[in-house]
Amino acid sequence: MLDGVLVILMTLAAAYGSLVVFAWLFANSLIFPAPPSTYVDAPNQPKLPAPDGNTITAVFLPNPAASHVLLFGHGNKMDLGKADQRLQQLRDHGWAVFAYEYPGYGTSSGQPSEAGCYSALAAAYVYLTKLKQIPSEKIVLYGLSLGGGPAVDLASREPIGGLILEGAFLSAFRVVTHWKLLPWDRFDNISKIGRVRAPLLSIHARQDQTVPFFHGQRLFAAHPGPKQHLWVADAHHNNILEASPAAYWDAIERFRLQLISTAAPASSVSTV
Repeated sequence: MLDGVLVILMTLAAAYGSLVVFAWLFANSLIFPAPPSTYVDAPNQPKLPAPDGNTITAVFLPNPAASHVLLFGHGNKMDLGKADQRLQQLRDHGWAVFAYEYPGYGTSSGQPSEAGCYSALAAAYVYLTKLKQIPSEKIVLYGLSLGGGPAVDLASREPIGGLILEGAFLSAFRVVTHWKLLPWDRFDNISKIGRVRAPLLSIHARQDQTVPFFHGQRLFAAHPGPKQHLWVADAHHNNILEASPAAYWDAIERFRLQLISTAAPASSVSTV
């Protein structure tokens, strides 16, 4: 009897050890499948010096009528070229849009990593608040999938005007394990979202098989501030806008109007 229990315990320990080693060795390559760049730098392309020494590519889409800047972080299998259509649409729906690249993506320097993503967003935030003098309450972070990690991290530490999460996860490893099984994790959003006080709009597909729906539900429930959500019934991780464009744009507009109605009077952000 004891021998059988010992065998089971040893088997479980070996399996757990293998999981730890696998996560340690291969997590970065699984989280960051950086595709070849889909664009080349345009004349006067913004290049941001990041705290970690990398040079981060960015793009700005001005909107003279906008009251807020949407600071956009894309998903892990995208770059600014693939995100271009979404960025244009967001600008056309009332926002000024500033989007940043991750290290090792597009034409940014370096290799992708969790710390590198945080550093890239920090560079974009400093660019807007310090160089362009945009008030922090005018900056709304938009994190799409992977982009939710840097967005939640920054929102938990710095003042912002609002936070939009689309297809965001509790943490990177829990996309696979569902529970926290390892002594460390990547992009541990669920441990940080409780420190975010800015208004939240959470968007998630109920049929999402990449980042299951419960991730969005739990992040939304853990956020302590004002919040709205859009749960899309007949959509998956990558097609929320295509599956339900009217509901998507209605949610984005209601959130934008909420920010305007609750904000103190301030100047336009069109001078970014």
